[in-house]
Amino acid sequence: MVATRRATRAASSKRTGYIFCILLAAQYGLQPFLKVFIADGVNKVSLVLGTEMAKVLLGLAGMLYEGSLASNFAAWNPKGAAFAVIPSLIYAAQNYLLVFGYQTMDSVTFNCLNQSKLVSTALCLYLLFGTRQSLVQMGALAGLLVAGVMLQDGGGESQGAKTAASEAETAVGVAAVLAASALSGVASAACQYAMQRIGTSAHVFTLEMAFVAIPALLISQASVISARDPAALFVGWDAFTLIPVFCSAFGGMCVGQVTKNLGGIAKGFAIVGGLVLTGAAQGAQEGRWLETRSLAALVLVVLSVWAHNTHPPAKTKRQ
Repeated sequence: MVATRRATRAASSKRTGYIFCILLAAQYGLQPFLKVFIADGVNKVSLVLGTEMAKVLLGLAGMLYEGSLASNFAAWNPKGAAFAVIPSLIYAAQNYLLVFGYQTMDSVTFNCLNQSKLVSTALCLYLLFGTRQSLVQMGALAGLLVAGVMLQDGGGESQGAKTAASEAETAVGVAAVLAASALSGVASAACQYAMQRIGTSAHVFTLEMAFVAIPALLISQASVISARDPAALFVGWDAFTLIPVFCSAFGGMCVGQVTKNLGGIAKGFAIVGGLVLTGAAQGAQEGRWLETRSLAALVLVVLSVWAHNTHPPAKTKRQ
């Protein structure tokens, strides 16, 4: 009976993981296209703020659905919550850069450049935890950097159609995405350090980071928000703006579920699926094939992410 129950729970866990893996791939691949729901002139910080608020709502809803709200907060204490400050502020800055980045370039370029976060994550985890990379993984990280170089000029847009202004805007967007990817590595290492040392659950840690980021974002926009018009920060928002905001927040939930039920390798395959979906969707949207350079970069990123997730370093034998 015990073995049967364990097998049933394992099968149920895998099914849940597969569902969220598909949802994560869809979210990751389609998120850049949702910028059409964001009106021109919308304050980018308001989008980050809205995402953090959505994470709180979705996180609480998820714990209520699981019936784990009371148990997750049973051992909560302010000292442990203090460890959420640094990664929270880093993620807030990262999200701002990503929002800026994906509004200045095509979707394939954005998603490929965003994969450079694996490099910064690997470096930070090595410095903090001594986590090694296999030769294949180091080659995969190099492949990601090569793909980034291939996309420096903006991917899908032809050179003849570019103006000096669009080239400058794309260059700034590329720099923003690369900076966000570097910050992602630092934040990931900081989160891992906090959860391993303090033992905070992933659900609670996500809420703690959101509760740190929200007031920090509001303070940063104090000049925009006035006592007479406290909603000035959200000028230009409408019901459609909630679509990309909640979609981005939902992606964070999917990452946690995939990692919990299937592991980090499955998360990598979900990202690969998202990249393929982005390329297919952009080609269908524009009614043409991707340029050779963009297509080659897309293939290189897909192969690099796959190789990195399927060739971990060999375990050292204990003497």
